[in-house]
Amino acid sequence: MTGQTLRVALIEGPAYNPLYHIFDKFERHTGIHVSVSFLGAHPDLNRHVGELFDSGECDYDLISTHTKYAPSQASHLLDLDDYFSAEQLSDFSPSLIELARVQGKLKSIPRNFDARLLFYRTDQLQQLGLDVPQTWKELYEAAAAAKGQGWTGFAYPGMESGLFGTFFELLVSRGGELFDERLQPAFDSEAGREALRYLKRIYEQGLTPQNLPNMHYDEVSQSFRDGGCMMVTDWPGYYQLLLDPSRPAAGRFGLALTPADDSGKRSVYCGSHSFAVTASTQKPEQAISLLKFFTSYEAQSIDALNGHVPVRGSVMDAQKKSAPAGSLEALRWSLLDETMATSVIIPPKFPEYPETEDLLWKALQDGITGKLSVEDALKGAAADIGGIVSRYA
Repeated sequence: MTGQTLRVALIEGPAYNPLYHIFDKFERHTGIHVSVSFLGAHPDLNRHVGELFDSGECDYDLISTHTKYAPSQASHLLDLDDYFSAEQLSDFSPSLIELARVQGKLKSIPRNFDARLLFYRTDQLQQLGLDVPQTWKELYEAAAAAKGQGWTGFAYPGMESGLFGTFFELLVSRGGELFDERLQPAFDSEAGREALRYLKRIYEQGLTPQNLPNMHYDEVSQSFRDGGCMMVTDWPGYYQLLLDPSRPAAGRFGLALTPADDSGKRSVYCGSHSFAVTASTQKPEQAISLLKFFTSYEAQSIDALNGHVPVRGSVMDAQKKSAPAGSLEALRWSLLDETMATSVIIPPKFPEYPETEDLLWKALQDGITGKLSVEDALKGAAADIGGIVSRYA
């Protein structure tokens, strides 16, 4: 294997990049060089890899993917069951290994588990004389109070997967559904309209950043770190960045559960980033060795130290034990545990899913910005998506 090169395409961002420093160690141990031939935000990565898959010219050996996107890539991903024994998989969360399967076949190995929490500025809420919001209604009221002080109250992703996910949380917490039991669109409902009206209202009333329609996950997280907003619902992988003492939010933030509906129903958009080996690789054994290294105890520990929720039980146990009692870190694990036990919502797995998500977020954005009415945005998206999933009816 010495002297060979593996080409990889990876997700980029401050929450993901620290892990990639271990490539040098992999090369020293195996003699295999890793060429990072594409590094980009998840939407860009998906588009790039999808174009290569469609053309039949993909020459990557390993890619970053996600359990909600892998079903659309399944025919281009190597089946992994023959390469991982039950013992090798035993340290991984069984539910996440199952989530990584497509029609029973293991298509990727989970990297992390994403579940959002509410991040808030303790000093600003205290100045406003407000408790930590427990519901979406209370979050709106806190954001409105922040505007009265000249602050931006809340930021959420205004585009792509992040916008979809925030709508998904609001929809389900209000008793709505994304798809029905026949996999037909069900979001054009009163719950869906209430959810989209909520997002539109806080944007129209100036409770969010002005450039919200151009903000993805990274921009939302950075806005909070840099003091640009009072509250966000953020992913675990950004947590360590908040501890940087040079950031305005450092030492001035707290954590809570993602808000619930007034009824008390809490729904949190979750999923799992993962790594997969391409079916077209000419070096399957070498690519598998990189995949195992990338999801090893050491690699998982690096991600966990940067805030990610590990999918190896041994790493999770080590992280929890190292968190001092009564610390913010201990609270974080407690909140994540509660979220994972009670509030997880995950989009259905089917090959056309990425296309449906793309249609929906664009319609949601049109509804938020006023390009379309709330009713027309949801009705149009439901009709377009219904055409895509009609074969399941």
